[in-house]
Amino acid sequence: MRFVEILAASFSFFSRIPVPAILLPEGEPPYGMMLALSPIVGGVLGALWGGLGVLLSLKFAALGAAWSSALIYILLGWGLHLDGLSDIADGWGSGRSGSALKEVIKDSSCGPYGAMALIVALGLWTSLLFAFPSWRWITIGIIVGASGRWAMCCASFFGHYPWKNGMGLPFVEGFSVRELAYSFVCFAIFFLIGPWLWILSFLSTSIVSALLTIWAHEKIGGVSGDVLGTIEVLAELFALATIALFTS
Repeated sequence: MRFVEILAASFSFFSRIPVPAILLPEGEPPYGMMLALSPIVGGVLGALWGGLGVLLSLKFAALGAAWSSALIYILLGWGLHLDGLSDIADGWGSGRSGSALKEVIKDSSCGPYGAMALIVALGLWTSLLFAFPSWRWITIGIIVGASGRWAMCCASFFGHYPWKNGMGLPFVEGFSVRELAYSFVCFAIFFLIGPWLWILSFLSTSIVSALLTIWAHEKIGGVSGDVLGTIEVLAELFALATIALFTS
């Protein structure tokens, strides 16, 4: 299967960017490789919400532009990962363990802890973005978006899927050393955009991925699709916080 077809499939799954049908593979794509190419998707999404945010900041207050950027990001596909965050937050807030915890996480409805997690996550994300001058949002968006997907790739490589079936199963079980190498290359191509920002994002998101992967294995026996989404969102938040801490 051609690289372009897998990349198109990755954009089709991880974003809402329209992809011409002619570019998509005819058969079932290799899900592990789709995930491996997702840092490119994250970088493109970051460039889009960052660029549109910069344009909005020319007309509106920077804080309003930051919230608008969050909305743009959600509409572009970030909502997929936020959904995972809300499910994991509901599971954590339930105080349950074992199979009972799994049932709460697999319930698609959003409970009070899930709602609070979304409010806090979006509030932190926009507040951290607001801490930077708007002209930096494009560079930050590219690197942070790519690093959040890199964190998912790390979790998929070091984790295993906890259930017999589920949407995340082929992504986690199909992720090997080859996919990890591809994902690092896809993330590393953004290094020259901002070397120091890239290093800070790489370190912070890798640590977040490792800690949450360990937590997921202890609590539910592995890394599910919801865990991957949670890791992506929290990795972005920690990357933004780390960049703000060391570059302000």
